[in-house]
Amino acid sequence: MNEYDSIDLYNENDCEVDLTKQRIIRTKSADAEIQGLHKKYLKGKLVIQPAYQRHYVWDAKKASRLVESALLGIPIPIIYLAETDNGQDNVIDGQQRLTSLFSFIDGTLPDGRPFKLTGLNVLTELKGKTFKDLDETIQDQILEYTIRTITFTADSDPDLQYEIFTRLNTGSVALNDQELRNCIFRGKFNDLIKELAEDSTFRTLLGLSKEHPRMKDVELVLRFIAFYTNTYINYTPPVKKFLNDTMRTYRDINSIDEKQIRNVFKKAVTNTHTLLGKNAFRRFKAGEQGVNNGGWNEQQFNVALYDITMDSMARIDTPVLIKNRDAIYEAFVALMSEDENFIKSLYYATSDSNAINTRFQTWNAAIASIVNDPHADVRCFSRALKKSLYSQDSTCAICGQHIVDIDDAAVDHIEQYWMGGKTIPSNARLTHRYCNCARSKHDTIK
Repeated sequence: MNEYDSIDLYNENDCEVDLTKQRIIRTKSADAEIQGLHKKYLKGKLVIQPAYQRHYVWDAKKASRLVESALLGIPIPIIYLAETDNGQDNVIDGQQRLTSLFSFIDGTLPDGRPFKLTGLNVLTELKGKTFKDLDETIQDQILEYTIRTITFTADSDPDLQYEIFTRLNTGSVALNDQELRNCIFRGKFNDLIKELAEDSTFRTLLGLSKEHPRMKDVELVLRFIAFYTNTYINYTPPVKKFLNDTMRTYRDINSIDEKQIRNVFKKAVTNTHTLLGKNAFRRFKAGEQGVNNGGWNEQQFNVALYDITMDSMARIDTPVLIKNRDAIYEAFVALMSEDENFIKSLYYATSDSNAINTRFQTWNAAIASIVNDPHADVRCFSRALKKSLYSQDSTCAICGQHIVDIDDAAVDHIEQYWMGGKTIPSNARLTHRYCNCARSKHDTIK
């Protein structure tokens, strides 16, 4: 698994956008010559590689066969464009085709190599030739080749435009939700979330060494802002529309809101790193019967944990977090290990309002109980004691097995708390979380 595979945001149980309302979508179509499109591209009026489509994935052979198709007069699929407010046309579907044709005219592939025709099936006599090597008549065939274009005008309804783009984009590498948003909702806010996604600490938390090729890191920034500014209380499914609405609301964001969002995002990232470090947005799973050891799932990113962690860390003052870090950390691990309703909210129907309310409310209540109640930890042993016991002997006092991960260790009352056992070091023993939870309330120490 590579670093990008661990972040999967596109398995939400979202319903489709309601298309039954009276909405307007406007298009204009044209048969455009390659040379005209190329000139428009050189002038910056046709953007064939906007930020939402950074990567050219075709090889020289596939690109050459497209050129061959043009020379043979074979129709090339329609190019879909989106008109922007500043008069540019952004390519929605057709980037690979236009990049191939323009690269051949310019003489080099996007990676800088000379574009020499290869892998041709019919016009084999042209193998190895560049555009400049071709006879003028053949060059003209390419330059004058026409492609059907359909352009969605800037005044089209954004929701409907978004949905149509989704349905049109059925190629081998379909644009995902955030890539489409990046096209439709271009503006100051779109630039802001892309900039915030470049934060080095944020990338460290996500486990990324560089930008995500499919803009999943950018979508995560958007998710944080959406839940922070609207709050989970005002969330209504689907997630897709919730995020689209946020893009629309802040599209031309003012300087005051921009400054506030920058600050809270930075605070959320810093506090999250302080609290969880490399374990941020990863699920801790306790052991189970037959396999007493538990641990962190370091490979799989959990977007539900991301939402509640970033939101809560944006709202807590850093000195308060530092003072209560150990207790909050232990409470978080305990919820992921022991609270069945909380656990279910991380995995089942995660975009459902009930699931979102459950995990936000449960986690916020856990933090509040620690921060606001000085006696909240009266029955809980300190993490410092746990570390001390673990360093002395990492054996589970119940099952007798080695505890692999200190976070999987629980400090158990030898004489149970409900029977009058005190929360003091002499009444403490180290166990697996699973073994501690599985211990009968009526067990006594022999």
